[in-house]
Amino acid sequence: MDFRTIFPLVLLPSCLFAAVNLNVSLGDSIKPVTHVATGSLYGLTETLPSNIEKDVAPLKPNVFLSPARSGSGRQQGIGGAFLVAPRVESLGAKIQIRLADVLPGWPYKFQNMDHWKNEVKSVIQDKLASNNKNFDGYEIWNEPNDTWKSNIDFNSGLWKQTYDLIRQMDPGAKIIGPSYSFYHASKMEEFVKYCSQNNCMPDVVSWHQWGSGGFVGSVETYRNLEKKYNVSPRPLSINEYSSTEHSEEGCPGVSVPFIAKFERHGVESAMISWWFVPLPGRLGSLLTSNNERGGGWWLYKWYGDMSGYMAKVTPPNDKSDGVDGFAALDKKKGFASIVLGGNTKGEISVNISGIPEAFGNKVNVDVEYVVWENKDKAVPSTTPVSSKEYDVNGGKITVPVNITNTKYGYHINITPIIPQAPYKDVAAAIPGKIEVENYDVGGSGKAYLDKDDDNKGGEYREDAVDIVKAGEGYAIGYTQEGEWLEYTVDVAAAGDYNLSVSYATSSENTGIKLYVDDKVVKDDIVFPQGADWETYTTFEAGKVNLSAGKHVLKLEIVGNYVNIDWLNFADPADTATTRLVDMQPLHLNADERGYDVFGMDGQFVCHIEGVQAQGGIKAALAAKGVNPGVYMVRDIASRRSVKVNTVR
Repeated sequence: MDFRTIFPLVLLPSCLFAAVNLNVSLGDSIKPVTHVATGSLYGLTETLPSNIEKDVAPLKPNVFLSPARSGSGRQQGIGGAFLVAPRVESLGAKIQIRLADVLPGWPYKFQNMDHWKNEVKSVIQDKLASNNKNFDGYEIWNEPNDTWKSNIDFNSGLWKQTYDLIRQMDPGAKIIGPSYSFYHASKMEEFVKYCSQNNCMPDVVSWHQWGSGGFVGSVETYRNLEKKYNVSPRPLSINEYSSTEHSEEGCPGVSVPFIAKFERHGVESAMISWWFVPLPGRLGSLLTSNNERGGGWWLYKWYGDMSGYMAKVTPPNDKSDGVDGFAALDKKKGFASIVLGGNTKGEISVNISGIPEAFGNKVNVDVEYVVWENKDKAVPSTTPVSSKEYDVNGGKITVPVNITNTKYGYHINITPIIPQAPYKDVAAAIPGKIEVENYDVGGSGKAYLDKDDDNKGGEYREDAVDIVKAGEGYAIGYTQEGEWLEYTVDVAAAGDYNLSVSYATSSENTGIKLYVDDKVVKDDIVFPQGADWETYTTFEAGKVNLSAGKHVLKLEIVGNYVNIDWLNFADPADTATTRLVDMQPLHLNADERGYDVFGMDGQFVCHIEGVQAQGGIKAALAAKGVNPGVYMVRDIASRRSVKVNTVR
């Protein structure tokens, strides 16, 4: 917050240039992943960030702190809670309502209790009437140790009366406070003592934290107050946090120890500060003044990509701002993610235990980092350091990470080594139809590339590819430019195949590109714009020349937001010569090389030699154990096909 007096914190010295250990126990779950620290104070306005899907959704935001009212005569000119809540409700993000911001000025210009209560009543009524349900709760006042200037006693006057009013009008709502500008030990004790004796203890206890080194001691002091005054343990909201140097707001190396300690010590929500007063709507300086992604954005993207559960991390000194880390393990998706950084320079031995047996005796470890120069320096991407295979011994590996700059953040990603293979071990037959949701196994970077780690459609498979319902089946959806999927295919014969694609989109200039064995075989196929993402259309994409045998087909997305249901590769000879044949014995030429049989979905069924077919195709298929039905039988030599009904 601006114009405040920050009381100096006595921080334990950080370890500089020393070889230190950071211990990660993936087998010890401390809590589910909830991304507690991904919020920010005034990080949203009515118009900023301008692209919520692009710049906010990937961070999996938890709780934002916003003014109850904004505009003329209020503390904040823009960004009121009821104006920003609709922008992020679909993301699952919540809005904490700062009631004090109904007033103007700094410190707040409080008039009297009647005026205050009328303002609070109006806010509560609007919240109850709102169509949006993503409100976290009410923060009654902001930094009362600095901003409460009335002669009325804060605890018995403002706090108690407002608490009772909220309980009367909105009894199920969460009440948050006292939100001191730092952990003010004597005032916090007065507050807890009074509230415990007068039935007005907040549901969530809050204060602001400047520098991560003093946080754990403050938590311990507060928890002792709960025991002393017989208060049940409260969740914590650190609803403003940053470095003691305001210029380092959003800095990756500063943020890592904060996040690590918040995850470790029972924090429910935490919001990056707002030191740069003219610039709300920048997610706590994760975006630059020009609304570009800064280094901090990428750190919080790593955090946002975490899923599963948060794992135990033990730093060298939990009561310092030195190197620390936070980690998550997702057994379903098959990855572990570790983020580290802090005020420690030099080589860090990251000792990782509890690697699941399902990961096997070898894992792939990717290490990367993100730079940070200042809050207004745009950073286009992270920087890879290494990608190596590690032997797992007793569920353990050690990964060395060299912290070259204390402002940077570092990331370790661990995945099992799974060879790329066809889905369900069966290569897709060409000619035939390929259901795009049946991409190869092997994981991200091998069998597919998806730009987020969640299956947004939530269907069919459990990895990161976004799969949606499409009629009776499935399709890929929520696609972004440059994402891709691979399929092991078995091409029956070399030649030109007619390609058709089932797609749905309401976007312009979207489509696909196809590769075989990393060589382009079909350049950008751009689909006509459709009505929506539920109405699928078949697009005839022309011919694709393929060689016989097994290959890897790659489908790459062109443009954004096109759903793809299937690809069909048809042999021109099939479509030109197909005729229906009844089930009178069909004597095929024993001198021919043989016949391939396909189901009507285009999937290869079996091969029949000419001598096997002399007794009739029905008998030949029965001998192969093929179920009765309608099939396409292709003469390999002449490439002519007949459609055969084995039921009649």
